[in-house]
Amino acid sequence: MKMRAFLLIALIIGGMYAMMETINDFKEKSFDEFIDTVSTKFDSLTFTVPTRHGSPAETWTIDDEHQVDELLQFLRNYHVKKLKPEEINPDDNIDEFTLSLKDTEGNNITIVIAENLIIQNSLLYYEIVDGPLDVDWIVRFFVSNKS
Repeated sequence: MKMRAFLLIALIIGGMYAMMETINDFKEKSFDEFIDTVSTKFDSLTFTVPTRHGSPAETWTIDDEHQVDELLQFLRNYHVKKLKPEEINPDDNIDEFTLSLKDTEGNNITIVIAENLIIQNSLLYYEIVDGPLDVDWIVRFFVSNKS
């Protein structure tokens, strides 16, 4: 009888912990907190400019660690919130200006500028809650890094 009570209490505590983790997962957090959960060091940055009148999308990659750090420093001014599955549009064809951070293990974070959206490893979607992003800074960053 004591063992069943103990197991029931352990199950209730475990359920409450899981519920609290789920609630905390969808709360607004600073970009620093978000990037800490990724726990990776990004080493390349890919720019993508959308197609225009049937021409192919223009992309270029920068492997300069300083430029990656500059982008991350800029993003530290923002807060993100994880989107729930029902908030994600599965038919969303992203044909916009994007920045993609990648590491050596294949992890990536894609930032869709116009939608204030961050996509982690093509699975987890976050929105920038205190956006829109500073487009002037982004344009200067694009231009200064265009190869």
